[in-house]
Amino acid sequence: MPLITLDSISLNFSEKPILNEVSATILKGDKIALIGRNGEGKSTFMRVLAGVIEPDDGKLKVKNGVKISYLEQTPPEDVDKNLFDIVAEGLGEIGEVLSRYRYLMTEGESDKAMELQADIDRLDGWQHLHKIESMLNRFTLKPEAILSTLSGGWRRRVMLARALIQEPNVLLLDEPTNHMDITAILDLEKMLKDYHGTLVLISHDRSFVAGIVNKVFDLDRGNLAVFECGYKAYVKRKDNLLNSEEVANKRFDKKLAQEEVWIRQGIKARRTRNEGRVRALEDMRSNFINRRQKQGKVKIHSVAEDEKRASKLVFEVKKMSYSIGDLQLIKEFSMLVLKGEKIGIIGGNGSGKSTFIKLLLDQLQPTSGSIRRSKTIKLAYFDQMRELLEPNMKAMDFVSGGADHINIGGKSKHVIGYLRQFLFTGKQAMAPIKMFSGGEKNRLMLAKILSQPANLLVLDEPTNDLDVETLELLEEMLVEYTGTLILISHDRTFLNNVVGSTIVMEGEGDIQQYAGGYDDYLLQKQDDLDNTTKVKNKPKAVKESNNIPKKKLSYKQQQELEKLPKKIEKTEIEIGEIQQQLSDPEFFQLPESQDALIRLARLESDLECYYEKWSELE
Repeated sequence: MPLITLDSISLNFSEKPILNEVSATILKGDKIALIGRNGEGKSTFMRVLAGVIEPDDGKLKVKNGVKISYLEQTPPEDVDKNLFDIVAEGLGEIGEVLSRYRYLMTEGESDKAMELQADIDRLDGWQHLHKIESMLNRFTLKPEAILSTLSGGWRRRVMLARALIQEPNVLLLDEPTNHMDITAILDLEKMLKDYHGTLVLISHDRSFVAGIVNKVFDLDRGNLAVFECGYKAYVKRKDNLLNSEEVANKRFDKKLAQEEVWIRQGIKARRTRNEGRVRALEDMRSNFINRRQKQGKVKIHSVAEDEKRASKLVFEVKKMSYSIGDLQLIKEFSMLVLKGEKIGIIGGNGSGKSTFIKLLLDQLQPTSGSIRRSKTIKLAYFDQMRELLEPNMKAMDFVSGGADHINIGGKSKHVIGYLRQFLFTGKQAMAPIKMFSGGEKNRLMLAKILSQPANLLVLDEPTNDLDVETLELLEEMLVEYTGTLILISHDRTFLNNVVGSTIVMEGEGDIQQYAGGYDDYLLQKQDDLDNTTKVKNKPKAVKESNNIPKKKLSYKQQQELEKLPKKIEKTEIEIGEIQQQLSDPEFFQLPESQDALIRLARLESDLECYYEKWSELE
């Protein structure tokens, strides 16, 4: 059943076509990912669907009675209302009455509150009061909290609750996972999987999108292509289409060049030329000029400082603790960070990830414990809140400090040429930063920090608002980066593809470090839980065995018992060999170092199981 129909929708901003005669149908039950490069107009397309923007041409048809709810990309920051009132706003008139009623009851003005009961009865509002409270609980939101005091991730939860309270037929979500922690993202993913309405979603979190959608709208150079498949199948089909387009363009350009040679032949050729062929050539020229070229890939280069000068020890943390009042964020955590390591940091919003970074960088002092830092650190720091961005500054001045040329890898390069590698046109390079989208601002920040000589790269949520292609290219750069990387991210795929170990802020000051990326952390965490369960059950088994006569081992068990010492010895030798390798700091520069860390974690887990089995059989 069609809920929304787009019939030849066109929209232009200045001279740039955003939507070019777009036609599509959104059906009941569709879960659609809207995919496209930063600046292609995805958010504008969402606003057209939401009725916020009128198209220049074409028709948007919405089925009678269909309710559309829209979560914008950027949640409000300066709203001083409490969360109950904001979520209630999603219900319209009844929400306003309930907010007023609740305020009067809280202030002890019960007589005035009683006057509103008639309106609440008329609007059948009591059930909605329970609905608001349930929605707040669902997102673990405190009714009295003020929106402006919350972090970006929590503000996004509030606005999502406000959108869902309306029980829409069509839910439009623009980057709903930005600034959310992984736990919140997983909760939202499950919620949207179970959501029975129609969904249109913009997100660059590949794991998140792949787990939800059954259809893809691909917005590319003003044109919309519909893929009736999930995200993973779409990626393969899109690659095939782009390859075919590239081949077709090369054929076209070759043909055009041949025709240009023909028309420039001598007088005789000009006298006898075929006028139909001339008209065809003119059409080809017109098509060539008007063909909107696909943007080139981002060319990202990092500038590594002379590695011989860099200390092999970057950080040595010993029993570090940090508290704010009665809140303990870090409790006696120790770790060693060597040159070339790539470390991911994950944890819930408010668990202290950014605080942890500030402690490492000497911007905060630990409550107890110590941090030893290399004296040769040269830092490039991507800050989550983009504090360095000045809205009225030109993009090129922000990157180069006002100079026309910038030094990249020992070579002087014009700043506009450098910014073209990050998909900025010459016109955009000279534009003020306030004109840029969220993704373009992030790209600009990356251009800035990656132009700086650095042997320590600290990235605090760099993936927010970046399109998928830029994400993948950033991954490639970070994998090849020879310096030390510390990365805060909630993008599971990004972490899996980049980091060699993961620090997990568990909450209440507990911090653990695991080998590998996010998926490796989950496997090791499960192993730890399984081992803990075995240990808890072990005393009970021993107690029971005191009352039950010991059974003689079977032949198979006897054989297993005889083999265990050799298995233990072999495992201990291999663990020792890997530990010996890891004791050499230069080993961490080699690609196989990450595999060694993962192998070590597996062997240590196996060894513990062997000892438990040996104890059980003995």
